[in-house]
Amino acid sequence: MKEVFIISTGEIVNGKTAGARRMQKIAKSLVHGNITVYLCSLADFRGEPAYMESISHGVYALRTVKDKKHRKDSFRHFLIAVNRFLSIGETHKVIYLYPTTFVLKDFIYLLYFKYLKGHRFFCEINELRRSIPFSSQPASGLARRIIYYMKSVKDFIVFSMNELQVVLYDGITVISTSLEKYFSRYTRRIVRVPILCDADEINDASDSPEYDGKVFKICFAGYIKCDKEGFGLVYEAISKVNKQHNVEFYLYGKLEEEDSMRLRQLAEKHDLKEKVYYLGNIDPENLKREFLRYHLLILPRPLNRRTIYGFSTKLSDYLVSEIPVLLTDVSDNALFIKDNYNGYIIPPGSADIIAGKLEEIILSYNDRVREIVKNAHRTVLEKLDLKLFTQVYDDFFFNSRERINLPA
Repeated sequence: MKEVFIISTGEIVNGKTAGARRMQKIAKSLVHGNITVYLCSLADFRGEPAYMESISHGVYALRTVKDKKHRKDSFRHFLIAVNRFLSIGETHKVIYLYPTTFVLKDFIYLLYFKYLKGHRFFCEINELRRSIPFSSQPASGLARRIIYYMKSVKDFIVFSMNELQVVLYDGITVISTSLEKYFSRYTRRIVRVPILCDADEINDASDSPEYDGKVFKICFAGYIKCDKEGFGLVYEAISKVNKQHNVEFYLYGKLEEEDSMRLRQLAEKHDLKEKVYYLGNIDPENLKREFLRYHLLILPRPLNRRTIYGFSTKLSDYLVSEIPVLLTDVSDNALFIKDNYNGYIIPPGSADIIAGKLEEIILSYNDRVREIVKNAHRTVLEKLDLKLFTQVYDDFFFNSRERINLPA
C-alpha cells in the first residue's frame, strides 16, 4: 500500500485559490493509481486532538475534533499530529509539500519530517520565488516607497536562500519548462507536471453561450493582482473596443485593497466604471456555472521574470468549461494552446494587440466558438487530464529512477 501526505501552510480542502484546486487535482490523480492521500493543512488545523476524515474515495483530510479546547501552539501540534498518522502501519509513505511564502515553516517541515523523523520528502515548485520581490509597482510617497524597497530586498534574500533548500529534497516537481531548466542545476531528481485538468468536469451536454450582438462579456477568475495579470493593458484594450462594440469585464477572486484601488483608478482612467464588475471570491465549484454567463475567459499576463517561470493554474479550470480562452504567449501557454484552434493566443505586452484580437473574436464568435471549445476539450483529454499523470507521480514518489518520462 502506498500513501502520500500532502502538506501545506495554506488552505487545501476549503481553499478558494488555484493552488488549493491544484492540490485537490493532484490528490485525485494519485487516488486513480490506488494511492491513498492525506491532505494536511496548517491553515485548517485548530489543534489536538485531531483525526483523519474521509472526504472522497481514497482521500482524507486532517481535522480537529470539535468542541475541544485548542492550544495556542497549533504549529507544533500540527507537526506532531501529522507525524502520528505517518507512523501508523508499515505502508510506503512520502510527504509532498505544496509550498507557500511562509518559507520558514516550509523549512521546518523539511527538518522535522525528513531529518528528524526519517520520511521521504518531496516538493512542488510552481513559481520562481526570487522573482516576486520588485515585481509590483512601488507605492506613492517617499516613506511608502522606502518601505517597499526594504521589504523587497528582505524578501529577495529570504527567497534566494529558500531556493537552496531544493538540494535537500528527495525530489521536486515543477510546473513549467523554464522552472525545469532552472532547477535542474540543483537536482537531478526532477519531473515536470504542467497544469492538471479534470476531464470528468467536462459537460458535453452544455452549450457555449451565443453572442446576440448586444453585450460581449469577458471574465477573469483568480487571484486579482494588477501587475502580475496585466489588467492595465486589458482595461485600455476594452476601452478601445468599446468604441465599436459593447464590452463588459467581470472579475472573480481574491482582491486586496491595494489592487482594488488600482482597478478603480484604471476604470476611471479608461472610462469603464459602468463596464467593469467585481463579483467577489466565490467557491470554485460555483465558477463552472458562473462561466456560462460569459463569452470569453481571459488570462492576459505580461512578459516578465515572474510570468516566464510560472504557469497559470487557472487555465486548467478554463479549459474544461464551455467558454473559449484568450491568453498571452508567456511561459508554456503556446505548448498547449494554438490560436484559433483550441483557444486564442497573442503576444504579450500590447493593448492594441489585445484590442485587435477582441475585435476579431467578437466578429467571428458564433461561427468559431463551438469548434474551439471542442478542441480545447480534446487537448484536455489528450495532454492535460490528471489521470495521464498518475503513473508519473507513482514512479516519481516510489521508484528510484532520476528522470521520469512524461505522457506522450
